Amino acid sequence: MTEKLRSFALIAALIVLVGAVSTFAVYAQNTTSEEPNPNAQITFPPPVYVLRGAFEVRGTVAIEGMFGYYLEYRPLNDDLTPLEEGDPAGDWLPATIPSNAPVIDDVIGEWDTEVVDDGLYELRLVVLQSTNERIEHVISPLRVENEPPPFVIVDEPTVEAPVVVITTEPQAPAATQEPASGTGAAQGTALVNGNVRQGDSTAYSIVTALQVGQTVPVIGRSNTGSGWWLIRLPDGRQGFVAPNILNVTGDTANVPLVSPPPPPSNPQPTTAPGATSTPTGGSGLPDAQITSVRFDRTLVQGQPFQIFITVRNESAVALPGVAVACNFTPQNQFFSGFAGGLAAFSQVDVAITAQLDSGGGGNTTANCAVDVNNLVAESNEANNFFNITVALSP
Repeated sequence: MTEKLRSFALIAALIVLVGAVSTFAVYAQNTTSEEPNPNAQITFPPPVYVLRGAFEVRGTVAIEGMFGYYLEYRPLNDDLTPLEEGDPAGDWLPATIPSNAPVIDDVIGEWDTEVVDDGLYELRLVVLQSTNERIEHVISPLRVENEPPPFVIVDEPTVEAPVVVITTEPQAPAATQEPASGTGAAQGTALVNGNVRQGDSTAYSIVTALQVGQTVPVIGRSNTGSGWWLIRLPDGRQGFVAPNILNVTGDTANVPLVSPPPPPSNPQPTTAPGATSTPTGGSGLPDAQITSVRFDRTLVQGQPFQIFITVRNESAVALPGVAVACNFTPQNQFFSGFAGGLAAFSQVDVAITAQLDSGGGGNTTANCAVDVNNLVAESNEANNFFNITVALSP
């Protein structure tokens, strides 16, 4: 009997012992005794749970003054211990991009388990505080099983879309004309979870948020040169989305230019209670920019490598922690990390581990961005991007 079949036999035996009836399997006992911080914890999935597909992780993250939080994972040995120290395969890897929006008993993020091998893992919530301290909560062990044994019948659970709490805001201006509906009309698909705003910068308040993979009609583009798209939401409202959040396809040539509303007199992004706000007004804003992107080795298909992204704060105002990410095309593989707070006119190198699984023998382009979700108001949003094209060996 193979190791996988033996593992599943143990799972089935344990289900019989506890009398559980579930589409997921339980295979071990919770060995974690430390009580989590009630304001920074994962509540679902519980330990000894089997995951498959894109899985919503739920919990509470509501720490006053936090810079942000994210989920990460690492594999475990069959005896539930971490891999040997120094083995790069045992490093913690990001499961979600960082966010600083407080969550209370709701979805913290979504872990796409289809990008990892089946096996044992542990999942960790990391909350970064303004004091440079971290709060962590680990759920272990978990089993990823996207390819169950052939004799297992898998019932696909019905997954409801997360509910977004929306603050009523003034309506963004309608485009002077709108592309005709149909297969050629311009539409945008969210590359990451991102904000929809009343205007074409982070100085405007937030209307709602797009979830990664959500598709919306594109009905205009800002005439200020910012590159922000005007979209129509499913409920009929309109709002602007940054170009690094939206992948726009279709007839973009006929998308009209539109005028955004006048900038707020005291620009400040709308944040939920407890979220970190940024200095505003005049030139009193930070300025995050990417000055260089480099790799630690020649890129080879199927082999891990590291991306080193230099993030600089070109401002006299301190920069709070921000997400950093690179999307590789044409592979469409996304990797992310986090840059802690930066003092005035300082910089840091952010290292992200990546691996490209296709496209060997051609070129690949790393499309990198800082402050991916536009959570920080900046004096210059145009320098948040950096692209580099290199050869990818087969």
